[in-house]
Amino acid sequence: MRVAFLIERLDPARGGMERSAYDFLIELTALGVETHVVTQSAVDAPTAVQVHELGQEGWTDELQYRHFVIRAQRFVAERPWDVVHAIRPCLSCDLYQPRGGLVKTGQIRTIAARTTFLSKALRRVGLFFDGKERLLVQLEQQLLTGPKAPMVVVPSHYVGCQVEQEYGSARVATKRIFNAVQISPPLGVNRATVRRRRRAEWNIPLDRPVAIFVGHNFRRKGLARAIEVLADRRCVDWYLLVVGRDAPTPYERRAERLGVASRVRMLGEQSDVAELYWAADACVLPTYNDPCSRTVLEALSLGVPCITTVFDGSSECITPGEQGFVLPRPEAGDLLAEALRTLRDESVRRRMSREAEGLAAMLSMRRHAAEVAQVYGEIAARRSVAQGLCLV
Repeated sequence: MRVAFLIERLDPARGGMERSAYDFLIELTALGVETHVVTQSAVDAPTAVQVHELGQEGWTDELQYRHFVIRAQRFVAERPWDVVHAIRPCLSCDLYQPRGGLVKTGQIRTIAARTTFLSKALRRVGLFFDGKERLLVQLEQQLLTGPKAPMVVVPSHYVGCQVEQEYGSARVATKRIFNAVQISPPLGVNRATVRRRRRAEWNIPLDRPVAIFVGHNFRRKGLARAIEVLADRRCVDWYLLVVGRDAPTPYERRAERLGVASRVRMLGEQSDVAELYWAADACVLPTYNDPCSRTVLEALSLGVPCITTVFDGSSECITPGEQGFVLPRPEAGDLLAEALRTLRDESVRRRMSREAEGLAAMLSMRRHAAEVAQVYGEIAARRSVAQGLCLV
């Protein structure tokens, strides 16, 4: 099986889609798939993967992406492939896997994350004048409405509904392969040891409950909502760890205004996130849009109960009251406070932790890669049959 994997950039340190792609490629090559990454640039790649860097051309993000998809199209057209797999909009492919969700839906939810009429209006204007965002929407629409629309593999029902609402189930063939992560418990230590050591570093009492928020886009991921809930009388003993690369100052000021700054720890970007999950009692992600959050899947895999929203595809693996809670909207502060009140009970946390950890195998990247490879086989078989008919 020979596969071309199209991705704009491959840098696992950036997290999110690129981290997921890197982990996926490791498991895919382990299955014996000959994998070629076609990209603008690759900072790091699995050793078994062949990387074809096409370079960057153009002064703007829009021009750089436009040149990339043109070059990528030319590159794959000149070589034989069993499957061309793309995770961002392109000119053509056999399998389209929008790991970031549909572009248009993402833009709509980005606007929803703004809290005032003026800020929403400004974001609409910004998107209108953002040439790359317009190009991504245009390419995705052309790809999925063209005469040779690819198979669309979605990471969750949440994204599947986006595709159906935008394009109709009769027009676009979709298959749900639930998202996955590759994360292992910290080596050589137990959770109690990690908990004591880490909390001592942050000056947090051992008997206080701690929530963790992990994300690189604080606004979209709902950090403001996670900070606000600390001021609720039901959450006055909760601490919050904030992990991610984004500007912390506005959120530090918000915490100060609410009188909860002493219970918020801004940790910035961290490489040892598994230990941070273990040091926490719950993961909180009141997100406005997440196709299938890596944060939630990682936390669950490590036995940390999670609270997220219906706008997060990862919520589909949470049974409320068992592995965590699902909010109907990011602004549901009362429900978030009640969920945290419930999780103050250590016996409840222990029970939910066991339930969450039980999902680890289902959330593994090995399972995900195997299911995608099976789709590769189906696509290659159909192509072989079609070529055979053409020769008759």
